[in-house]
Formats: sequence, C-alpha cells, structure tokens
Amino acid sequence: LYDSTWKELPWKFEAGTPSIAGAIALGHAIDYLQKLGMDNIHRYEEELAAYVLPKLQAIDGLTVYGPQDPNFRTGVVAFNLDGLHPHDVATALDMEGVAVRAGHHCAQPLLKYLEVSATARASFYFYNTTQDADRLVEAIMATKEFFQHGTI
Repeated sequence: LYDSTWKELPWKFEAGTPSIAGAIALGHAIDYLQKLGMDNIHRYEEELAAYVLPKLQAIDGLTVYGPQDPNFRTGVVAFNLDGLHPHDVATALDMEGVAVRAGHHCAQPLLKYLEVSATARASFYFYNTTQDADRLVEAIMATKEFFQHGTI
C-alpha cells in the first residue's frame, strides 16, 4: 500500500491502452500527404494566399497581420476588424458558415508586440478552394454590415 515499483523509461510513462488505431491512421495520413507532395501543397497554399490577400487588404477597416506581399505568405491569415473584438468577429463569421479561430493563438508575446489583445485567423490548406476564400471575404463584409446596425 505504501510502496511503488516503476517500470524503466520510457514504459513507466505509458498509461492505458496505446492508440493503435491512431498510429495506423497517422501512417496512412503521412502516406497520403507524401503522395500529394508537400511541395505541391505548399505551392497551392501560396496560390490561395496570393488570391485572397489583395481581397482582404481591400476591405476598409480590416487589418491583416504579417507580410503584406503575397509572395511571403502561406495559408494562415490573421486579421482584425476595427472596433470589433475578434471573438465577436469569429461568432459572426460562424453565423455566415465560415470557421475561423479567434484568440491569442499561443502567441501572446507577438500579440503584445503588435499591441493587440487577440486576432481572428483563417487557415487555408490543400482542401480549400478560391470559392472558400471568396466566401471568407463575403462573410467579413456581412459581419461589418451586421455590426454597423446591431450586435450579437
């Protein structure tokens, strides 16, 4: 009752049943990504960023964080709408059927440097399309319109 015995490292840190299904799924996911080609995925992300960035930059009152040149972007776009908390923006975008993440993004030192409390973040990947990018822009415009006339 008062004594313990421990297995050797690393087995003493293993708890419960290993995630065998998870390990198999991870292997298949890696195979799939290798089949697509990580360079192809990266190139496609750059194309989506080059497509959507000018549209976002054209929205009055929207601040896009990070490089403003699409040649130096990937599929992650952090932004804020003037006068609106990013969580309110995320909720309104969700109501428009667009999913973004709002908050600190585990980057509080960067947000402190940027002098913002939080941002909204849209993330594009190989399964997204230019239509998805257009939908984001449309939803941001609808969010701006909504908050000019009311609140959630």
